[in-house]
This record gives sequence, C-alpha cells and structure tokens, in this order.
Amino acid sequence: MARGSGVFRVGEGEEARLTPEGPTAAEIHSRGYLPFRVHASEVYRLRPAFPGTAVVIDDRAFEVVAEVEVAEDAVVYRLVPWPDSQVVRDRVVYGPRLVRAAQAERRRVAQRRRYRPFRFLLYPLVGLLPEAPQERLCDRLGLYSVTATLVSGLGEGLSVLALIWLSTQVAGPWRARLLGLAVPAVFLLVLPGLGRAFGALAFRETAGSALVILAWEATRALGRRFERPDDTVVPLTRQAFWARLALPDRVATEADGSILVRGLLPHLSWKAGTRLRAGEDYWLVTPLPPALERGRLVYSHQLTPLEEPVTERTPTPVPPTAYAQEVLAQVHREWDDLMGAGFSWLVSLLPTAVQKRAVERLGGPPAILRSTIVSALVAMALALYILQFLPRSPAADPLAPWFGALALALLVDGGVRLYRASQGGYAPSVLALVLPCDSLRPERLAYHAHRDAERRALGALQRS
Repeated sequence: MARGSGVFRVGEGEEARLTPEGPTAAEIHSRGYLPFRVHASEVYRLRPAFPGTAVVIDDRAFEVVAEVEVAEDAVVYRLVPWPDSQVVRDRVVYGPRLVRAAQAERRRVAQRRRYRPFRFLLYPLVGLLPEAPQERLCDRLGLYSVTATLVSGLGEGLSVLALIWLSTQVAGPWRARLLGLAVPAVFLLVLPGLGRAFGALAFRETAGSALVILAWEATRALGRRFERPDDTVVPLTRQAFWARLALPDRVATEADGSILVRGLLPHLSWKAGTRLRAGEDYWLVTPLPPALERGRLVYSHQLTPLEEPVTERTPTPVPPTAYAQEVLAQVHREWDDLMGAGFSWLVSLLPTAVQKRAVERLGGPPAILRSTIVSALVAMALALYILQFLPRSPAADPLAPWFGALALALLVDGGVRLYRASQGGYAPSVLALVLPCDSLRPERLAYHAHRDAERRALGALQRS
C-alpha cells in the first residue's frame, strides 16, 4: 500500500485520504462500491441506531458515515474517528486484500450482465447439471436454479416424447427397434424430466438430468485429485446447508457485556426483539446487516442481557450451537411425523446420510431394522414374481430384457440390504436413485427457507 502525504493508494483509482481540513477526518475513493455499512441513525422507536463499519487505516479506526456516488464508476466514503464509547463489532482493514475482494465481486456482477441476454439458452443447459454445480453456476451467471430445473425438465421430457412420436411414424424393420427403445427412454428421460419440472414448480426443488448426473459422478470418480467446493462459500447448496449447520457460531463477549454471534447461516427465528433463554437468563436479539467476507456471507446478531443481574455473576451466554439445535429440532419433528404416519419403510430406502438425520438420535439402524427387513423382502418377492412371468425367449417380448434387468437389480439389492442390516449398519436401497428424497418435507423445508433467505440477502447487498 503506497503512502504519501496522508494518501494511501492500493490500486488504480483506489485510495484513502486523511482530510483533517475537510468535512470529515478521512475519505476513501473507490472505482466502485466497497463492502462498508454506513452509519444509520435511529429511525424507529424500538430499533437502535447501527454504527457504520469500523475501517482501519494506518492503524487508526474510522467509522463510515456517508457514501457518495460522484460518477458512474466512482464512489467516495466519508469517515470520522471511531467514538471511544462505541464497541467495534464490524472491523475492516483497508488494504489490497479488501480491494481485490471488491474488484472480484464487481467482475462477477459485470459477468452476470454480459450473460443476461443469453438466459434463454443457458437455462435449459444449466438445468441439466446436478443440484450442487447447478446452484453454483446459476449464482455465477445470475440465473435462478429453480427456473433452470423447470425449463430443463420440460425441455428434456417433451423433446424425448416428440422423438418417440416421430419413431412411430417410421415404417419398415426399424419401427420395432425404435419402439423397443421407447420404453427405456420413457423411464430414463421422460418421467425423470417431467418429474424434475413438477418438483421445481410444486416444491421449488433443484435437480439435474439422470443421465447427466451419472456422467458427472463418473467424471468425479476419475478426477478425485480435484478439490471439492468449499461449503462455506456462497451459494447455499443442499450439501452446504447441512455442512454449515454442523458448524458452531462464533460467539464473542463485548466490552459492554453484550454478545456478538456470527454465523454462516441466516438465523431466521432471531428477529429484532426476540428473547433467547440461556440457563436462567434471557438475551434480547438485535440483528446486524449481513456482510460478504471473502466469498462467505456472514450473519451477525448482537445479544444484550434482558435484565441487569441482581448479583455480580455473569449471565449465562448463549451456546454457539443454539440456533443449529433449534433448526435440527424442527427437522427431527418432521421426521417423527413422517415415520409416525407409517412411512418408516420409506426412510429405510433412503441414502445413508438422510437416514442418519432421521433416526440417528433414536438409536441408529436398530430403530428401523424391522422396516429395512420388510422392505428388502418385499423387493425380493417382487423380483421373483417378475422373473416367473418373463417369456423364455426374448424375441417373444422386446421388453423382457428390461424387466429381467429390473428384477435382477431388485433381487441383488434386497440381498445386499439384508446383509448390511445383519451387520448393524444402515441399508440404503438402489431405489433411492429414483425416489424424490430431496422433496420430502424434513429435507426441503429448512433448506429452502435458508436458501431463499441467503438469496434475498445477496440481492440486497448487490442492490446497495
């Protein structure tokens, strides 16, 4: 950072100036907006004033009090010395790292503007990808992943139906061969495609094409040397939601006795005026504006004791996992309602990670052992029933090989599940590949609420 006569330059058009002769003590000149919060005066009776961001320039702390756009690509931030009586809660060091992060965000916004005219082409293509990369790519291109899934699912299902109809118009020996491929096309492309479109329309679910997912997973298996995406960086995918929920919040005690809680998930129930109980003490919640820090959207909440303690003891602080426990309690209630309605057999078919969230607190695999055994035996009985009625010659029925493969898969899957259950472990089924696991209420309600809240927060930051 170049210095000279009270001017600190960190790049072309990016500098801070100490201006004791001006209206404020310092100014920051930038070629775009920086992640600073401007001082907000008290405008509501029950809402306190929010101090501006504490910006450190040459080891001195200043408060951002004004933001002035002087040109299309020039913004001036006016700063005053940080009040000694004010607790620093949002401290930012002005330097090359901060400016590089802001420039990266500006390039990201410019990239979205460049791709905006081509959204009608990007939506059906991006919607074919698996959920996690689809969410990340949509965030990069400025698309909405639910819309991408809807458009892609409709395009996939209807286009394959059109091809099947065209195959019925073909005459000659190719007609029987094309009709033999129609059934697997319906099960592999048409039904999954239309199912994805229905999930996006009814449940706002994001999902990719089955064939593309298989190819994607095969590519990942061959390229294990590549690093997996950071779950703490935006956007909030389903996998990132459960990973962030397992991370405790950062809790710091301030000089005035309040607590600053910082986390990577929006605390939906921690609204202004909410009272949180910790032991015998209560804390009053004051949400602070979220901030984007190195690609991570950080949510801050200030907690102040509701009443002054009558003794000299320190109030019991809110645990770092308080909000995560609240969300998990809601998820567990949803799972209990689903299994209480007689769907424990469905839970026994789901992937291992989902089964853990459903029954780990109830004792793990023994809690659904009976359902696992019954569902495995039913699948094996269905497979034997299909094999019994298959024709001896495949030429007699062109669909016989497909039904035979299905029966064999169910038979092997049932045997493997019985073995895993006998070993005391979870026994997911291969049928989980076609079951709408992500559309179940316990898996989607909490995730969708936090995903939408993060999207609104990012939109507010970009608009500001």
